[in-house]
Amino acid sequence: MTESVLANGLAWIRHGHGVFPLWWPTTTHNGQTICACGRLCGAAAKHPYAVRGFAPHGHRDATLQPGIVKLWFGLRVPAANLGVSCEKLVVIDVDPRHDGDESLRALEREHGELPPTWRALTGGGGEHIIYAAPVGVEIGNVVAKQMTNPPCGPGIDIRGKGGYIVGVGSTHISGRPYCWNVDFHPANVPIAVAPDWLVERLTSTRTTNGGKGHDPAEWAAWAAAIHSEYRDGAVARMCGKLLRCVSLDPDYVLILLHAWNRSHCSPPLPPGEVEDVFVRIRKREINRLEAEDA
Repeated sequence: MTESVLANGLAWIRHGHGVFPLWWPTTTHNGQTICACGRLCGAAAKHPYAVRGFAPHGHRDATLQPGIVKLWFGLRVPAANLGVSCEKLVVIDVDPRHDGDESLRALEREHGELPPTWRALTGGGGEHIIYAAPVGVEIGNVVAKQMTNPPCGPGIDIRGKGGYIVGVGSTHISGRPYCWNVDFHPANVPIAVAPDWLVERLTSTRTTNGGKGHDPAEWAAWAAAIHSEYRDGAVARMCGKLLRCVSLDPDYVLILLHAWNRSHCSPPLPPGEVEDVFVRIRKREINRLEAEDA
């Protein structure tokens, strides 16, 4: 029997990881399966349910309150898929459709077999290998297809701070469920801390949260791409890049950010969410400059 979104949501928050609702698949009168948002979105049945105050800011609205989780998934939107915040996680997202399984085998040949930890089978035919983030280390997100040399190889994305995964109990747009790998179920295997070699790879390589030493060609390719996943993280990264261009007035940066969001995020973030990201990143940049001047 398929595990429920509600039960898994409550289990995640018991372990200290916030959850929030995502859109889900629905079937039209002519038998076509589409995202319940009703749009030709780029992340069908995976993007935040940002209506009626449920998750207008995506993963930043993830809750640890069991009462809210029961209200959301047990009463208000019981059909919703489950979003799990990765603020304190490092998730290896393996996509065999883009040779992720081959990349994973190559990593294990180089570094040895991955330490046992939680593993989930995704509805798209891939796998989430879930680790706890090391204390004091910030690991962001990697979208392999947007990089010329992804740190873990083609077909392996990384979900970390500022990101989320679709949780077990959810239903993929294909109709297949997300489920725990029975050999690595949380009931039987404790979550492990991300191995040192993986942390080293991810902290020495630029992720979608930015970093130093950008390859200009890679940056240009990223900026020109269409972003359908982790759009808030993409907007935050673009915002930080623009704000560091000292010749640009912050008000003009916000105008450019709205324009980039409309043309390069699918679907675009709501204008209010773009402005929230702008305020947050601008505050961070001000704090950075003040620290440098101190």
